[in-house]
Amino acid sequence: MVQKIKNTLIFTVVLALSVLCFYLVIYQQNFKPTVWIIENTNQKPEEISWAPFLWTNEILGDNYYEKTSIMVPCRLVGIDHVVTFQLDLGCDVSGVYENTFEVLALREDALKNKIITSRNKIRFWIKRKVFDCLELRFGDYVARRKNAYIFENHGTKVKFLYPNDTITLGTIGSDMFKDKVLIIDYPKMQFALCSSIPSEYNDNLVDIEIDEYGRVILPMKLKGKDFRIAFDTGSSIFPLIASEKNISNFTTCSNQDTIVISSWGEKHAVTGKIIQDTFELAGQKYHNVSIYANHSGLGINNEADAMTGNALFWDKTITIDFKNKKLGIK
Repeated sequence: MVQKIKNTLIFTVVLALSVLCFYLVIYQQNFKPTVWIIENTNQKPEEISWAPFLWTNEILGDNYYEKTSIMVPCRLVGIDHVVTFQLDLGCDVSGVYENTFEVLALREDALKNKIITSRNKIRFWIKRKVFDCLELRFGDYVARRKNAYIFENHGTKVKFLYPNDTITLGTIGSDMFKDKVLIIDYPKMQFALCSSIPSEYNDNLVDIEIDEYGRVILPMKLKGKDFRIAFDTGSSIFPLIASEKNISNFTTCSNQDTIVISSWGEKHAVTGKIIQDTFELAGQKYHNVSIYANHSGLGINNEADAMTGNALFWDKTITIDFKNKKLGIK
């Protein structure tokens, strides 16, 4: 009887270990997280390979604003149609807008079966949509990811797509630059990816944070206090923007203006004030800068004290070393 119990226990343990091993093998083959693989096709490795970007301009409320977002012209490998992806470092994931993609897939046979169903890496019974083997080309770069993110029910539904139409197909977020160096040359409207900081951009670097989601956090000093400022290229036109509860940490001036903006499709108003004091952000000094209060909380990085967009850097070149957590402005 005792021997029979021992044999049963041994069998149970072996069976449990076998099931676990089987699950791990299946998980590694099908459901393990994938990362972006970036290939530089330039045949001159000593040169910096630049990829162009475009600015969008928009009417927000009753006013016209320039440089409201950074758009990267891309091609899906094997597809002739030009698309754009928004460069949004405030977003921690790069991916495709489902609604917009469906329109493109109607005229490109190679795309019709690209959205597949995958499973959560831990809770394997939870399914989600992914883009199977997304390959993007911009400039000399080809970016590949096996199971790319799908922004479900997001994007513009266009009834018909003409051959020369350019559509915004998705977002390039901070995950694409993990352990890489990103250089954004604002005046020349171009950016580059490197494995290390080129010598001409290796001066006057400051320490930064890369948060747990891979997003950039800049150091700021104002009136003897330290603040953590998220660098969000998706909040393009704002020098600084903070939550309603944090705005008083930066200024007590009265409201100067109001802008109606959209955060991932939802419209809301932000109100601007002036920071009259001089402050230092990532080693650069600024004075009389506008900061906007976000009253809805939409699009706000709650892990930081405030966010900065592109407006403070329109005449600058920014170098971000995601691996070594360094940033330079020149």
